[in-house]
Amino acid sequence: MGKTWRVRLALITVLLTMLVAVSCSKKAVETDPAAGITAQETMTEETSDDAAATDAALIAEEELMKKEAAAREEARTAFQDTDIYFNYDSSAVQDSDIAILEAKAEWLKENPGVRITVEGHCDDRGTTDYNLALGDRRAARAMAFLESLGVEADRMVTVSYGEERPLDPTASEAAWSKNRRAHFVIR
Repeated sequence: MGKTWRVRLALITVLLTMLVAVSCSKKAVETDPAAGITAQETMTEETSDDAAATDAALIAEEELMKKEAAAREEARTAFQDTDIYFNYDSSAVQDSDIAILEAKAEWLKENPGVRITVEGHCDDRGTTDYNLALGDRRAARAMAFLESLGVEADRMVTVSYGEERPLDPTASEAAWSKNRRAHFVIR
């Protein structure tokens, strides 16, 4: 009886497999004599339209991604290219630079993986040691201000270059005012 049962089970399995195979086979192509178009041709056109729509959507998505990447790179560049400036012999953040620091803090909060170096710079008046100390105070003040706006301290480091990296090496008030700055570098 065990052998008969196994043969019947095998036969039922084969029949069920054939039934599934027959039910999954392709249907015959129907022709619409009035239109002169076969159902297969209609399906091909629909598939082609779907593929074109998909291609257009992919292209649009790719363009959007390129624009977003360009906007991110532009914001990153703007972050680094915008310095804050200090008065002569001062490390106090000027009221005119608060908006710049607020924008930098917002950008840093939106980009939590970014770490920065805050560089302190001076004009060339004063001794090297004094300018290094003043540059350090300027960088520390800018960093403390960003910290007060919610940027984590462990994402920032400071460095003082004193008078060693001037933006404008000429000896004039206009040049000196450009050199008294805090510069922000993404690392």
